[in-house]
Amino acid sequence: MLDEAEQRNATCVFCRRADLSHILHETEHFLVLADHAPVVEGHLLILPRAHYACYGALPAALDDEFLGVKSRVTAFCQTTYQPPVFFEHGVYHQSVFHAHLHAIPLGSFPADISDLAALHGTPILTQEDVRAWYASRGHYFYLERLIGQRPSSEAIIFPPEGALYRRVLGLLREQTGEPGGWLPQPVRRLTGSSKIRSLAGAWQRYAKQ
Repeated sequence: MLDEAEQRNATCVFCRRADLSHILHETEHFLVLADHAPVVEGHLLILPRAHYACYGALPAALDDEFLGVKSRVTAFCQTTYQPPVFFEHGVYHQSVFHAHLHAIPLGSFPADISDLAALHGTPILTQEDVRAWYASRGHYFYLERLIGQRPSSEAIIFPPEGALYRRVLGLLREQTGEPGGWLPQPVRRLTGSSKIRSLAGAWQRYAKQ
């Protein structure tokens, strides 16, 4: 009979390695996947192999490896598309309840997001800050952008408030530059195959450099 952890992992799509597709990069504890419903070409996911609810639950022992994967994804996006915006639901509004960080090459935040961060967000300097929030306050959503061409970033954690969440996502949708912003997820799943193929080819070329 399966214990509670085994039952959870058996029903988690990200834990079933045989069912995962579009894996672009692997390390000992992490995978980089093409998102199956890409917002724009270049939309990636970084997820731990082991089952954690969110990155706030990621053990500190994995931080260096995780940051190394993020750096590789950042460099790829900068070289091939635009600087990425990293976004995590932090359990709040997750579609799969397994930690996964979105990397979406959208360039810079809209100015309005910085204004919202000043009013409602908490600056994040390290992964330990994310763990501290999750341990003390629970759910969150997380946003991070690269600052210029320097290897530095601005990261913000927001409380899980519906109106704030919708406002931030709405501003990010405007960054796609496409009429109407992001298409609904079912439509993106049906129409995203060409974006995924292009991303996979771009990643292969980048990896050979």
